[in-house]
Amino acid sequence: MTHSPFHRRYIAFVDILGFENIVKRMKADPRLFDTVRDALKMVDAQAQEFREYRRIKQDKDQETQRGGRVSLDLDSDLQMTAFSDCYLLSESHQAWHVLAAVQALGSHFLAEGILMRGSVLRGRAYHNGQVLFGPGIVDAYKRERSVAWYPRILVSDEVAGEEWDYHTGPRWKERLLERDNDGSWYVNLLVPSFSKWAALLKPTPKQDVASHLTNVRASLITAWEQAQGNEDHKVKVWWLIHKFNRAAKKEDIEPISRTIASSDEAE
Repeated sequence: MTHSPFHRRYIAFVDILGFENIVKRMKADPRLFDTVRDALKMVDAQAQEFREYRRIKQDKDQETQRGGRVSLDLDSDLQMTAFSDCYLLSESHQAWHVLAAVQALGSHFLAEGILMRGSVLRGRAYHNGQVLFGPGIVDAYKRERSVAWYPRILVSDEVAGEEWDYHTGPRWKERLLERDNDGSWYVNLLVPSFSKWAALLKPTPKQDVASHLTNVRASLITAWEQAQGNEDHKVKVWWLIHKFNRAAKKEDIEPISRTIASSDEAE
């Protein structure tokens, strides 16, 4: 049997949907420059936070071993690499690290008007700092491009099954994952992060679901207006608006219709 040089990792590949069109619109709407710049800065800051988290944990593990004690925690080799409009996050042992990070970043960006698309799966890869390659990374990239299509971050059945207790537990209460009409699991960005993980950035005060959806509503109305003239992008934005309307109904928040989007923009 041929030994593989790669290790099994939980991998997330995520990028900004419609990035090229956003850049083109920056001349007409200078605010977009600030929005994208701040989003990419946040991704970089989160990557730095994960590096510090990993360093502190490794130092604690070494101290435990020097004291003759056995660490009960799994080693963390969490890695995050950002490049252009994308980021890749991976971890060997704990898929919930990856899911919690992807959800926290994605829900924040959605409230700021930036739509994300991606894929989370388990595969073989090498990932250390800025060096990353392997069949698992290729698979995550291909699935994001060819299967995700809409502004959703897909989660493979394998990963969803392994972290089902995290999804259904007291922290998330079945709000971390959603299942789409095509049977695919995806990360729910229509709720704020409920994670208490210390490694995650805390960019905004803690929000409840209704407050988060109120911010998302305004962002989606803007996204819908900006998608006019681009039929491909309109379909993708309207998919997310449809999901928003279902969530908004539960929180007694006004849904978005094409008429409302047009009238809100006119005001």
